[in-house]
Amino acid sequence: MNRVANWEPVVSKFKTRLSKWKANSLSIAGRLTLIKSVLDSLPSYYFSLFKAPKKVISDLEGLMRRFLWGGTEDMRKMSWVSWEVVTKRIKDGGLGIAPLKINNNALLVKWLWRYLNEPNAMWRRVVLSIHGSSRSWGIAPCNNAIPGVWKNCVSLWNKHKVKGVGLNGVLRGRVGNGLQIRFWLDNWLGQEPLKVTYPSLFAIEKCKRALVADRLKQTGGMRLMCWDWSRSPATAEELLDKQMLEDRLHLVNLEDKEDGWVWDHGSSADFEVASVKKWLRGPVSSESHVGFKWSSWVPNKCNIFMWRAYLDRLPTKMALARRNIFIDNLFCDWCESSEESIEHVLTGCVISSGVWSAISAWCNIPRSFVFHVKDLVDIHELSGAVGIKKVVLHGVIIIACWRLWRARNDKVFDNKVPKVEDLVADIKSLGFLWYKSRFKSGVVVDWDRWCMFDVM
Repeated sequence: MNRVANWEPVVSKFKTRLSKWKANSLSIAGRLTLIKSVLDSLPSYYFSLFKAPKKVISDLEGLMRRFLWGGTEDMRKMSWVSWEVVTKRIKDGGLGIAPLKINNNALLVKWLWRYLNEPNAMWRRVVLSIHGSSRSWGIAPCNNAIPGVWKNCVSLWNKHKVKGVGLNGVLRGRVGNGLQIRFWLDNWLGQEPLKVTYPSLFAIEKCKRALVADRLKQTGGMRLMCWDWSRSPATAEELLDKQMLEDRLHLVNLEDKEDGWVWDHGSSADFEVASVKKWLRGPVSSESHVGFKWSSWVPNKCNIFMWRAYLDRLPTKMALARRNIFIDNLFCDWCESSEESIEHVLTGCVISSGVWSAISAWCNIPRSFVFHVKDLVDIHELSGAVGIKKVVLHGVIIIACWRLWRARNDKVFDNKVPKVEDLVADIKSLGFLWYKSRFKSGVVVDWDRWCMFDVM
């Protein structure tokens, strides 16, 4: 499976699912849902065993990227946001699509988990008979002279690190009788293997692959350390390390049960592929709190629109001109007095200003003077609203921006002149419909209470 040609069935299946009519008939929110629920899982059968070549990953993600922006294999459309940003978590400012490489690696890590937790399985014994060696110190045995699936997996497990932490740092041994966990090579006491914590002692250890039960004996309530040095510890560093190690070992109790392993990352010690994906993505960015926050009760098409507006990735005349697309008139089609940018359409035009004045009066919040999209997404934080009202206000702001953009498109393509009162009426009715059907923790309100914004 290192040959790209052997991945053709997966690529063909992708192309079949991404048929032209689906790209044309679905909104961007629908395409995103299809990518997450269907396309993300299509190659799982192959990804669960084979490490995909870089070109295969690139080709598959290229199909996903073109489909997301409404294109097809034969027709490309402009990708308004880079794929690197799209594949970030929503908390980090993306759309939450997991990169296929991370999916592939996470599924391969599952085999390591199975290897560690299924000591008597037939497949494990076969692998050990082929790849086992007394010279192997890695997390799993591997004979580099034998190419194939297992060698590719072990190479990933040994080399892949996230922020300097390898799999040895998140897979931790849980000592029972000590007959399976390696004393020096496995991570079972602390946050790293003992060979890393005490390299001076590991250097003079005779049996590098010694088990915990070989070095730690417990008889009659007494705990004994059974060392086997090539020479006795003599230097100050060796003596200090030996004393520190023995102090830690006094806290270890052997039990009459088999050794086990835990996934030492996240809230649960149980192994889950989703938890591996989370680890492979790395920690949440320290700037994750800065940016657009999605609303849970408005449709994703509105959230995605606001996400694009926040990033200034909407096809306004100024944005198209920056991308070297000829536009004969850069002025706003509503007021014809300023160049059309996303800030002007949503905050600066006479139409949008009228809408925000009406929204402020309806929601009983101070009139806000906004000059940027970032000011809009922060209105609910600065309005003085609390609790449910604050959450609802956040969604109303997003709906208003989405409706303003639709009105802009109606003017550009159908020459329909918008009226402020009609826009505000649409915002209220759409908000009422979505609040009643999608807001799970909100109080029950009727139309009269909604018109007074009485949602507490």
